[in-house]
Amino acid sequence: MNYFVDLLSMYQEHQTVLPVVGRSLFIEEDLHTGEVLRKNTNSLQLEGSYSSKIIICCNGSRVTVTGNPSRFNRIDNLFGYDSIDKCVQVFNTILAKHGLPPFTKCSKVEFGQSSDGKKARVITDGAIITKVDWTKNHTVGKGNVQQFLRGLSSQSMGRGKVGHLYSNQCTVNWGEGSEYKMTSIYDKENDLKRHRKQRLKHASEADVKYYDDLILYCQTNGVAREEHKFKRLFLSKNNLRFYGLFKDSDFEPFLKSVDDVMSRCKVTGMKQQSIADQLLTKEIVKTRQAANATQSYAMMWMEGYDIKNQISRSNYYVHKARLKVIGLDLTSPFDVTRMAPTILSKKVIEVSALSAPSWYRQPQVLRLVS
Repeated sequence: MNYFVDLLSMYQEHQTVLPVVGRSLFIEEDLHTGEVLRKNTNSLQLEGSYSSKIIICCNGSRVTVTGNPSRFNRIDNLFGYDSIDKCVQVFNTILAKHGLPPFTKCSKVEFGQSSDGKKARVITDGAIITKVDWTKNHTVGKGNVQQFLRGLSSQSMGRGKVGHLYSNQCTVNWGEGSEYKMTSIYDKENDLKRHRKQRLKHASEADVKYYDDLILYCQTNGVAREEHKFKRLFLSKNNLRFYGLFKDSDFEPFLKSVDDVMSRCKVTGMKQQSIADQLLTKEIVKTRQAANATQSYAMMWMEGYDIKNQISRSNYYVHKARLKVIGLDLTSPFDVTRMAPTILSKKVIEVSALSAPSWYRQPQVLRLVS
């Protein structure tokens, strides 16, 4: 898929008694009967090299691990593990060092009885994924990343998710704070610079040179990082939480939202022709009258009018759909600083997949640093 995993969170229930692993253990006991009602364990944060970390926890039956396997014990994760299986292998190496069983794939799923009014309990013989981030790198050319992000931020995604451009113009995201799914694109050169001091705290001269070479590589190529965060509700709804009962490629249909935005945004160089002419040229409308009508509403939007309250609901969605094809999104308030790349600029920004340089340190399944 040309994507790799940037974060993974999963757990597995076991029927045998396991070692308790965590930072601290809280036991709730019935003082009258002495019965242990429940055990709660605080997670243990494992520190790896280069300020990387993985969080693990076991309360005696449930094993949970959360972290970025593509970054653990690595100075960077410009490129990482391209499959969930490889990430689980990293997790299992860590679990073995703490005397815990490995995560295994599910072969069946059953639903057990539960108390009245509550959802049925899910019973499976393998691990359940609660969060996974898939990411990839684009190269847009030196000095073009911020212009690229401004253009993308002018577009909505999915059902009205408005693009949010950060004040430093280095990140744009859709669905921020969502418990379902969030998508973002950011300037990878800026990201590497922000973490440089922390990651190189105890680094060797060779590591420092390597990291600075990575920053220069991202600057020279203009690297924009695409990231999709799939959370518990999304994974549950789309049957992507039971490890072993889906393929990585099953995520592919949900990874096309950024491609759709880029195709609409026309960051690759929109000609300075009238909106009406573009609608006719692309055969979005059939008559000059229809093209002019849509163009008039686009001009009103550019002047700050709330078009949704100016015309009927059905007409609003007709004109919105037409304009969206040529990169104008009525969902977002017009902002000339964000729209300039798509409307005013003749500069062509070529977007392509980033390849790793020959000197790049590819990820390996590493042992935990003691």
